[in-house]
Amino acid sequence: MESWDPDGVARLESIRDMLGEVGLTDFLREEIGAVWTANRDRHEPEELYDDSWTLASQSSRNLANRILARVQGDDRWRSAGVSASKEHNATVLHLPGCEIRMVKAPARAGRRPGFASDFEWSSGARLDAASRNHAVYAAMAPMLGMASLFEVEQPDGVHPVHACRDVFAVWAGDLTSGLTAGWFGLPTTGPDRWIAVVPAWWDEPNPGSVSTDEVTPQPDSGPSFGSGVAPTPSVTLKPQTGKGNPQ
Repeated sequence: MESWDPDGVARLESIRDMLGEVGLTDFLREEIGAVWTANRDRHEPEELYDDSWTLASQSSRNLANRILARVQGDDRWRSAGVSASKEHNATVLHLPGCEIRMVKAPARAGRRPGFASDFEWSSGARLDAASRNHAVYAAMAPMLGMASLFEVEQPDGVHPVHACRDVFAVWAGDLTSGLTAGWFGLPTTGPDRWIAVVPAWWDEPNPGSVSTDEVTPQPDSGPSFGSGVAPTPSVTLKPQTGKGNPQ
């Protein structure tokens, strides 16, 4: 696969615009940043034998519970047509025309995951969502430009990807700096894993700044967007109190 499906990109861009209009993208970025910061602060590889898996799993579970509670408890989301529910211990955000599930990028990739190599849907809600998109996308795509054997209206110029409802909000956090990044993607089954992915945000070192200028993902990029080497985040350990030298 040399490039994302351009109709898939257009579909995601329209979803991103919708999420931006209701404030949901900023909400996700803020909630992810808060959870990531809190869990970085209590990450203790030496004292508690934490590793990247414990950090990722704790952050993912905290984020799911936090977003569920905040969306269900805030009337502004209800008035905006946004609701939340639990599915397989994960939170799903329901909006007109789409459903959003949060997916954390592997820790080994830092803030530059390889979308062609770093993700896999093997079971559970993620596979179910990818399978639903694939069923719509694969079943309807061959019909484009062909006369239907049945009396089914197929609007001219409308790509089947516009019927894909399942969207993954992929997020990544840097262990050293605490900065986060996010993308919206349409998952599918098979070797490609994604129909399309678009950037959502990219935290800059300056407080309060955010951009998407440097995070446009490419499907044929390596684990580090073409570098071929996934960056390994360095772990800054907290000094121990009491006797002995600081670790």
